[in-house]
Amino acid sequence: MRHMSVRSDKPKAMENAASMLVDAAATESSLGEGNSYCVASPDNPLKRELIVSIRSSLNQLCLQKSQAVWQPSSDALRGALQQKRFTTLDGSVETQGDLKSVVLHDLSVNHVTSTFPISLGAKITGVDDHTYTSRGTPYSMVVLPKSNSSTPRCLQADDVSLAYDFAKKFPGYTAENISSKGVHEVSQRRFVLVAADHPIVSAISENADKLQMGEISMMPEGLIKIGQGLYDSILPLVRAQVESQIKVRDMSRTSVSIHPAEFASWSDARADLLLEAKRPLKAQLETEISNAVDDTEVQKIRKTFAQREAKIEQDIDHAPLDVHISLGMAYNFLSK
Repeated sequence: MRHMSVRSDKPKAMENAASMLVDAAATESSLGEGNSYCVASPDNPLKRELIVSIRSSLNQLCLQKSQAVWQPSSDALRGALQQKRFTTLDGSVETQGDLKSVVLHDLSVNHVTSTFPISLGAKITGVDDHTYTSRGTPYSMVVLPKSNSSTPRCLQADDVSLAYDFAKKFPGYTAENISSKGVHEVSQRRFVLVAADHPIVSAISENADKLQMGEISMMPEGLIKIGQGLYDSILPLVRAQVESQIKVRDMSRTSVSIHPAEFASWSDARADLLLEAKRPLKAQLETEISNAVDDTEVQKIRKTFAQREAKIEQDIDHAPLDVHISLGMAYNFLSK
C-alpha cells in the first residue's frame, strides 16, 4: 500500500471508480461524526497546571506500593483536563475532549520540593522516560534528595504538526476510534458503510490501482459501501499508519509514581538508610565496649545502644516524607 501522508493535499481526481466516489460523496451532506468537531488551533492550546502531592513514610512505602502513586479519579481528570463549553445562556456547561487522544504540546515541571533523604525517580503519564540513574533505570525525571527548586524545566515537547494536519483532513478520527467512528458494519450482507471523510476511504482512493474497485460503491447521504473483505484487509494497515504518524497521548489514567532512583526497591533503600544511620553508633559501641572494665558494664552498654538503635529504626521507618511537584501542560484534543 502506498504511504498515506497526512501532510498531502486532498487527492486529485483520479480516472477510476474510487476517486469518483470520493469526489461525489464530498458534495453530499456527510453523516461522518467528525464533521461537527473542530480541533483547537495549534497556536492556542489548552493550558492546565497539575499539583502532585505524595505523602507517606518509608514503612508505608515498603508495605504498600499504592502509597507511592498520585492518581486522580476519572471524574477528577475529566473535570480538570476536558474543555468546557457553554451550551445555553443560563450557564449550562458541556465538557468535551477525548482524554485518550490528547495532542500534547509540552509538559513542564514548574516547581518541586522533596523531604526524602534519597533521590526519587518519577514516572509521569505523557512524558517519555529519558532520564537514567546509575542503575540504568529510565524515569521521566529525577528528584534530588531534600530538594526545593522553582526553576521551570520542560520534560516533554512533541511535534504536533502532523496531528493537526491529520485532524484537519480527518476530523475526529484517531487510531483508537478508527474502527468504530463513522463505521456501520452489516455483517449479514458482508459489507460496511463508511463515512466519506473516514481515513480508509482516502487510503482506498490513493491505492485504487491496486485494489478491486468492485468492492466499493456510493450510497445515499454520502456513505461509502465497502465489501467486508476489502475493509478487513485495509483497516489494519490504515490504523498502523495512523499510530506511527500521529503522536497522541492517553491521559485518561494520568498518574505520577515515585521510586527509589538508586535502589531496586523501597526495602533496599530502607536497608541502606539504616546501615548509614547506624554506622556511627556501631563505631561508638565498639569504643565503649573496649573501655569497659567488666562483663556487667559491657551488658549495660549493649542494652543502652540497642535502645538507641531501635530509636533510629523507628525514626527512619515512620518519619513523614513528602514530595510536591507542579506540572504545567499545554495540549489539545484530537477528538471529542
